[in-house]
Amino acid sequence: MGRNTTIIYRNIFFGLGFVALVVMVWCIGWDEIVANVVKTGWWFFAIIGIWLPIYMINTAALNTIIRDDNPYNRRVSFWHIFKINVSGFALKAATPLGFIGGDPYKVIELTSLYGVEKATSSVLLYTMSHITAQCIFWALSIVVAALFLPMALNASIILLITFLVFLILLLLLWRGYRKGLTVKFFRIMSQVPFLKRWIVPFCVKYNTNLLQIDQQISHLYNRRRRAFLTTISLELLARICNCLEVYIILKSVNVDVNIIQSIVIYSFMSLFTNILFFSPMQIGTREGGFLLAFKALSLAGWLGVYVSLITRVRELIWIGIGVLLMKFKGKTYQAPIPQEVIIINQEQEF
Repeated sequence: MGRNTTIIYRNIFFGLGFVALVVMVWCIGWDEIVANVVKTGWWFFAIIGIWLPIYMINTAALNTIIRDDNPYNRRVSFWHIFKINVSGFALKAATPLGFIGGDPYKVIELTSLYGVEKATSSVLLYTMSHITAQCIFWALSIVVAALFLPMALNASIILLITFLVFLILLLLLWRGYRKGLTVKFFRIMSQVPFLKRWIVPFCVKYNTNLLQIDQQISHLYNRRRRAFLTTISLELLARICNCLEVYIILKSVNVDVNIIQSIVIYSFMSLFTNILFFSPMQIGTREGGFLLAFKALSLAGWLGVYVSLITRVRELIWIGIGVLLMKFKGKTYQAPIPQEVIIINQEQEF
């Protein structure tokens, strides 16, 4: 992908993100945003600031996937990957279905640095790791809720069934890590009546590229096991840090909650919004998730609406930051060629 093409796509995504940001501000209402920020007070700066280390942890996970042992890979500074990742998350939060904006943007940006196969496999692996960590987090949240929170028998049964569903999802993801999933995914899509007329020619034309992407996906799990575990651990740590946002928001209005309750509230909300992932910008789903979580913990329902509004405002600010970062150029540098390779090349020329 040429430099000019990358710039064109970047500007398209910039326009998409800017329009989505304006729409979200209009939907919430400027007066509502200001009123809730004032109500939160100085705590609001902590709520905004806590997402900087969270995004840094996310970027460290993506960077772990990208930086393999190939000395000829073009190395990119951590902050450039951070810039791409934050912008990707901004588009993901602002666009319908989430992944329509964020992941394609990251693939386009990374393609100019690493090539299409490396960029696609890295983004796919990161998305898989993100989902895997989320499933592990949900499963652990169920265990925490069962151990520390009182609940009725029917609620316990529902949690047990949900826990088993997450285990099945994790097994499927592990299979994808071991053998790759790109070729199999397009093979399944090629059986869909309305899609196969486009999917089949695509698979025939790019079969070699799809196989290379699958090889790079399975390489992380089969040959770079330490990097694989590091990536999952970092993403899981980021999920746990997300729960601190709920804790800080509730502390800002003097509501006495503990970390366990904050974990349950956040996990319930994130589960609810991911089940209804097709909702544009998670409109209504986040509010409903928070409301149900607070009701389940016998807390006032208005707290769920308040927490949702504050997270919306925080999200607006970080979407704005992510969109603006698209216009900043990061620093890249070429990795030095090992001395032994230089010597071998000189001997061959001689």
